[in-house]
Amino acid sequence: MVEFSPEEYELLTTFGKNLQTIRINKKISIKELSNKTKIREQYLRKIEKGQAKKLATKHLFRISDALKINLSELLKGL
Repeated sequence: MVEFSPEEYELLTTFGKNLQTIRINKKISIKELSNKTKIREQYLRKIEKGQAKKLATKHLFRISDALKINLSELLKGL
């Protein structure tokens, strides 16, 4: 498992919770989100759990586009 500083961990877990909450509210499965974003399901699960090693900017935009939301909604609270 990757070691994060407390600040990094908080950022990643907050982002992951935001993603999961929005995805569930929109009734989109991980598999469907994976298909729409071309991001592997396993990686999306890691993002939602705050365990992703890094988040590429292109992934942030793909996710927000697939969910049909502004990127700012995913970044709320960061």
